[in-house]
Amino acid sequence: MTDAGGAGAHPIALLVNPAATGVHSGLTEEAERVLGPLGLIAVLTTRERGHAAELAHLAMDTHGALVVVTLGGDGTAAEAAGALVGTGAALAPMPAGSTNVFARALGWPRDCHAAIASLARALAHGPHPEPVTVGRIDADGDVRIFCVNAGAGIDAEAAHTVEHHPELKRRIGQGWFGAAVVLAAARSHRATEIEVSVDGGTPFPLASISVACSRPYAFLGNRPFDLVPEAGEHGGLGWMGALRAGVTGAAVASAGALTGAWHLDSPRLAHGSAASRLVITCAEGVLLQADGEPLGRHHRVEITPAEGLLVLKGQPPRRDDTGGAGR
Repeated sequence: MTDAGGAGAHPIALLVNPAATGVHSGLTEEAERVLGPLGLIAVLTTRERGHAAELAHLAMDTHGALVVVTLGGDGTAAEAAGALVGTGAALAPMPAGSTNVFARALGWPRDCHAAIASLARALAHGPHPEPVTVGRIDADGDVRIFCVNAGAGIDAEAAHTVEHHPELKRRIGQGWFGAAVVLAAARSHRATEIEVSVDGGTPFPLASISVACSRPYAFLGNRPFDLVPEAGEHGGLGWMGALRAGVTGAAVASAGALTGAWHLDSPRLAHGSAASRLVITCAEGVLLQADGEPLGRHHRVEITPAEGLLVLKGQPPRRDDTGGAGR
């Protein structure tokens, strides 16, 4: 699809990731039907990892889109976000992946059908893009944007395990990621120690680290998993790391993240915020993830806050609304 009626001040492009957990032909057709009268000018489908960034550029440069809607998960949204930073075009991530942390943190409903209806209301009443701070990660020269979190060590190993078994990811969902974290923590005694420097300070050792640019770090069902409460403070990054390898630190962090952030007082963990940059080094290379996407093993990683991304946030139902997306 390259053109549709109804295009106005905010022409819309829809980016669809058919490999995302919640995407199916009926959902895509619903999104096209609802967005069509509101300015939909292009529907673009990803073919492989990394393609969403290319398609987001195409949506803006060729089709003139000012709103890019992603139908996929956090990884799809992050790829599109990397292309949209600093352009003036707005991102509207629909929750069609396995966890959809970024979309839900922006106020979109967990159910994708409801989110599409909410998006229709936002567009019909005039979209009001808002700026958000995201993260920029440079892993041995490979640069990308992340919208929620990045990690080196345990959560990165878990992300790699999950992606190597996509059938379990689809069947079990978040339960499979939780099991992968436990497995990664159990194996972490064999991991190589990393060195971390915050805002140019003296490097210090950690067994693993989680970095976030927004809250929560994740969701477990409807419950926010607030692993890094300092994320987003003063426009910077928050971080939390395990001082020693093993299951105990991961268990304390997980329990605290679900029940009030008391894990930050644990002597097994370190935490803080980074106003300008956080550098991770590892002579032997450490596994890395960004927004749940495995990035392989790297020796030097620099993470910085990045400004310039505009987003559309979820709109609550209005009493005078009678339309919306149906199931």
